[in-house]
Amino acid sequence: MPSNSQIGQLIIKHLQETITTDEAQILEQWIAANETNRIQFNKLTNSDWLQQAVSAHAESDIRIKERVFAELPVLQDTPTESPKSGWVRWMSIAASVLIVASITWYIWQGKTKPAIVAEHQTPVATVIPAGGNKATLTLADGTVIDLDKAGNGTIATEGKTTVNKKEDGQLEYKSATSTKDATITYNMLTTPRGGQYQLLLPDGSKVWLNAASSIKYPTAFAANERRVEITGEAYFEITHDIVRPFKVMIYPADGGIGRGGEVEVLGTHFNINAYGDEQTIVTTLLEGKIRITPVEVVNKAAIATHPANTARTYKVINPGEEAQINNKADIVIRKNVDTESAVAWMKGFFDFHNASIKTVMKQVSRWYSVDVQYDKAIPEQTFEGNIDRNIPLNELLDLLDQYGQTKFKIDGRTIKVQ
Repeated sequence: MPSNSQIGQLIIKHLQETITTDEAQILEQWIAANETNRIQFNKLTNSDWLQQAVSAHAESDIRIKERVFAELPVLQDTPTESPKSGWVRWMSIAASVLIVASITWYIWQGKTKPAIVAEHQTPVATVIPAGGNKATLTLADGTVIDLDKAGNGTIATEGKTTVNKKEDGQLEYKSATSTKDATITYNMLTTPRGGQYQLLLPDGSKVWLNAASSIKYPTAFAANERRVEITGEAYFEITHDIVRPFKVMIYPADGGIGRGGEVEVLGTHFNINAYGDEQTIVTTLLEGKIRITPVEVVNKAAIATHPANTARTYKVINPGEEAQINNKADIVIRKNVDTESAVAWMKGFFDFHNASIKTVMKQVSRWYSVDVQYDKAIPEQTFEGNIDRNIPLNELLDLLDQYGQTKFKIDGRTIKVQ
């Protein structure tokens, strides 16, 4: 069975008249599988719907173009391709990404079959923009700098290390001295709800910090190791250094006992999700090899107090695996995971797999800096698919509203789930 995104791409090819015979057969089989698929296909290929879809996003013309060319780069190389028919052809191209989003959100898992979309959707009165590059930097002396307001260039000097804010919003540390001579002080980068930021550490390692997260790090690394501390979620691309292993101490924002650990690497790409409102801390490995140790083992005082903790040894994970640390400090390894899903946030997408409405709303709450209120019992509904994190909140809720049982209402900065 083809995936939701594959079906979306086939519908795009159908509209562009570039679909092959084999692909057309796959699409026809999907349409014939059930009445719901047939209704959705007819809707997504209807010229009136295409026109309305693009008109509704007219204020986001630049964003649509960027997304279209990102999804369909071949369009840039085939400007002389014959049109299908006037504006319908253009609309089919401009709405291509909307179709993919619609397909992926339309097919969801739940106790009941999805209903046909009503003519009048639940109105969303408030337009709340998506999050963006927002963070504060706390220097060693306690000075707090609002990076959203700070100008580009050098914004601070820590010993012989300069702190620069680059034009792309990245925070960069450059040391003018050797590691041996460097005075080690600590800075902290903190993102609010609705914020994210990218950091270039003194050794060249890169860190992407998600919303409602923090990272504490030295302005110059020691000669024998590189160590940082995080809360929330962060993606790392670590510069290889066989002499100085890179260690990440994980401290959940809720301070839960047992919910923490240490990740040790030499040079690798990985993501850590350690939000306080999640049941487990999840470390997903994309490249290289990492070693996970529960916080109670790292903490020598805990080992001395509880000798049984010495039995909890570290575990090594390989690319395509993830390690989950629960409240009991146990580590569970999952293999063959979808690593792209784990880092979708860093690439600008929400990516949900069998996600409950509560899981969806947690991410929405962090990224749009809103609160969530459930007027009734939490709906028993799950979602499957991905969607752009850069669209306004009302557009996101409209998609959820159209392709699910749950209704939403915005009241100030609170989403009421009905």
